[in-house]
Amino acid sequence: MRGKKKDIENIENESQIDKTQEYINQLKSQLSWYKSFFDNATDAVFIVQPETWSVLDANEYAAVLMGISRSDLLGTNLPQFRRIFKLLKKTSSPIVLSELSFEMPNNANLMLEVSARFVDYMGQKLIQAIARDVSEQHELTDRLVQADKLVLLGQLSAGVAHEIRNPLAAVNLNLQILSRNIPKDQPEANYIKTALQGVERISKIVEVTLNFSRPTVPDIQGVNINSLIPITLDLVASVLKRKEITVDLKLNESLPNVPADAKQLQQVFINLITNASDAIKTKGTISIKTYLEKGGKHGEGEYVSISISDTGIGIVPEDIQKIFNPFFTRKAEGTGLGLPITQRILHQHNGIIDVESDISKGTTFYVKLPVPKN
Repeated sequence: MRGKKKDIENIENESQIDKTQEYINQLKSQLSWYKSFFDNATDAVFIVQPETWSVLDANEYAAVLMGISRSDLLGTNLPQFRRIFKLLKKTSSPIVLSELSFEMPNNANLMLEVSARFVDYMGQKLIQAIARDVSEQHELTDRLVQADKLVLLGQLSAGVAHEIRNPLAAVNLNLQILSRNIPKDQPEANYIKTALQGVERISKIVEVTLNFSRPTVPDIQGVNINSLIPITLDLVASVLKRKEITVDLKLNESLPNVPADAKQLQQVFINLITNASDAIKTKGTISIKTYLEKGGKHGEGEYVSISISDTGIGIVPEDIQKIFNPFFTRKAEGTGLGLPITQRILHQHNGIIDVESDISKGTTFYVKLPVPKN
């Protein structure tokens, strides 16, 4: 009897063990299920410990955004979450929304929009944050703000240029009269000559500013780029002769005509060749090449491409992003409008302009004009 009772107890114990094991397996399955959601979430998820700002857990996408491996991200201190912690402590709302800026080794300008809340875990109050990358949105907003500023700057510049014209003409006229009435051997004659040079420079700046701000409609016709470049070189011959500059031409004779305003394109080439000449100190080479290229902004169609290279001083990396900004220049005599005007003309022609530069080798500008589809 006693043996039978013992057998029953053993069976009950085994049944209990089986149930416990089944329950554990269910918990493991659920844990794996929820962990899968966590790891494969389309937004970045962080679990951050307040005070130390250490990342206790994060999903794979969080590591991708931060530009480091998940194993390296775990344990990393992110003091940016201090602001999130303060917001959560202050508000009565269970969730706060904010933006955090990060400077990571592989992503120096990362901006995250973060939705965060407190979660309790084993007596600790941790920060659970869901984040998404809004860096591109911020960059786009900055560009729109900059575009608005440039529009306003153009309007103001045009107004100022118009106001300067009349008094400048009066100054120029009176200096011309003084120049004719004062003997050339008098010291005052040199002062007047310098003043006239200053007036001429101001006049040039005013004229270029008005041309930049004045909207123009291109006169579109079929243009042979290979014919336009030699004519342009004749126009800038005096500029090139100031230094020992060799011009190397490699023109693809089978180029099709492109629909364009010949005078405006000529202005583009004058600006780029003059800049190339200015970049060369005393002696160097300007190489001009034309060729047919497939693809462009959208990787479709054909483009007539023109590259203008120089062996000059090059452009420092921090200036590359600024060269198309109006009035940006490193030249003592420059207006800072040559390249912005060039870019605007090419945009009116649905064209593209790219640049690459090496301060030890020189600079190359690439102009691409679309060939119409038959």
